[in-house]
Amino acid sequence: MVLSPSRQLPLDLKFAPAMGREDFMVGDCNRAAVGLVENWPKDWKPYPFLTLYGPKGCGKTHLAAVWQHKSGAEILSLKDFGTADVESLIAAKKNIVLDHLEFLIGDKEQEEKLFHLHNAFRQQDNYILGLSTTAPEKLVFEIKDMESRLRAAGSAEIRPPDDELLTRVLAKRFADQNLTIDQDGLDYILNRMERSWDGLDALVEKIRLTATALKKGDLTKPVLRAAMLEEE
Repeated sequence: MVLSPSRQLPLDLKFAPAMGREDFMVGDCNRAAVGLVENWPKDWKPYPFLTLYGPKGCGKTHLAAVWQHKSGAEILSLKDFGTADVESLIAAKKNIVLDHLEFLIGDKEQEEKLFHLHNAFRQQDNYILGLSTTAPEKLVFEIKDMESRLRAAGSAEIRPPDDELLTRVLAKRFADQNLTIDQDGLDYILNRMERSWDGLDALVEKIRLTATALKKGDLTKPVLRAAMLEEE
């Protein structure tokens, strides 16, 4: 398989640009994971592997985009990894982001490939960032050597964003779009929104479109209510 160096994570990073770590909002829910990404490769050693895990929409892929920019990593989907020639991956000497790690584990053939890649990367000083919805210690492995290596390597949970972090991100997103909102408005949103970055992205865009249609720069409760009722 020929890997294209131009491939990027398919993200709209409006609140956490991959090219700007300073814009990535940090809170208790992701602080440990952010620290490990920032301190790569020192805090990953002696292992060439780090797993970020958490539910869909918690921000794993956004943080992986920050590491991709920092490390020059190649993105491999589960399908990409399944069809890739492991010797070609080793010869390319590129760091890798491996998505949906939880579906790779449990497949003996793919675990063997990952085991070979892990050992080669440790020798040649390359790294793998695995993204998973499940913690490594809860995955059921076919190959015990792969199990011991992955569980010995670093991992960090990313929890869904809390209200404090969501408030900061919402305030910044609206300010970036020249929309004015007060704390009552932010509380109104927080009490009614989905607690995920995907949900926040969709809702902010809906509110922006509603405010534009109503020709409002101030996000009053009637504007927010109109946008959020349309969301349902």
